[in-house]
Amino acid sequence: MSILIVLILFNAFSVKGQSNDKEAALYNIGFGAVFSTVGAIINKKPNEPLGRVIKKSLWQGALGGYVTFESKRILREAQQQNKWEYIWVAKLVNSVGTSIKENTAQNKGFWKKLHINIGFNRLEFNFKDNFSVNYKLMPVAFLYTVDAIVKHKFELKKSIQTGEFIFSHQNNKYPIASTNPGIIMYNRDFYNESLTTNEILRTATHEILHIYQSNDFSLFNTYLNKSIIKWSEKNKTINWLNKNLYLEYHYLILRTAYLLENVNINNYYDNFFEHEAGYYSGTLN
Repeated sequence: MSILIVLILFNAFSVKGQSNDKEAALYNIGFGAVFSTVGAIINKKPNEPLGRVIKKSLWQGALGGYVTFESKRILREAQQQNKWEYIWVAKLVNSVGTSIKENTAQNKGFWKKLHINIGFNRLEFNFKDNFSVNYKLMPVAFLYTVDAIVKHKFELKKSIQTGEFIFSHQNNKYPIASTNPGIIMYNRDFYNESLTTNEILRTATHEILHIYQSNDFSLFNTYLNKSIIKWSEKNKTINWLNKNLYLEYHYLILRTAYLLENVNINNYYDNFFEHEAGYYSGTLN
């Protein structure tokens, strides 16, 4: 088991860009195993054996990573088969994979809580003791959404089809499509009769993959869990914020990683995040 984990991690983090499903699976499994385990160690109970925590979190984080990988493959099937409905299937599977990794990083049972993000809305389904559903607002995504509502057109049909908040604009200074926290933006001129459904789907899945990358990084938020809980116990305002808001600290890490990937690149897809999005969406070709 230890040798297998070492091989997975070596392959996962030596891959600059994913060129086949084996490399893609190893990256996602390794990412989930490593960073979920780091979180579990941080959130370890005082008297809990370290070895036990590491052993449990490695396989649970790896499981979450594998489920995440499968969600990205389903997204690829959506564009290959021109099936918009597959995008919702991919979204649900991705939510399960992300939930497993977050639960593991919090040193909890990986089945304790599931969540799904729709735009700036986070719904949490708690299965521990009595079943309950909690709603949390994601403030960074909310601010981007408000800005988009003021400046651009909300695409209701595409939003319903994908489960993501989609807006459109007619500014040629911007690319065909882009992704910001909680929203996807299209150039309205991109929607015209000369484009096939598959071409539109390829661009959609590319941008949705960027949303999934954000979900990958959300487990880093769990590293602050202990500190936030301590603050909540001492301050009613912090306690209320913690219960009603999901603060997206992970965007700082994700954005920094994205910008570092852009240093000294020779073409657009030398950036790991763009290469991954291109790999699953078919836009590399």
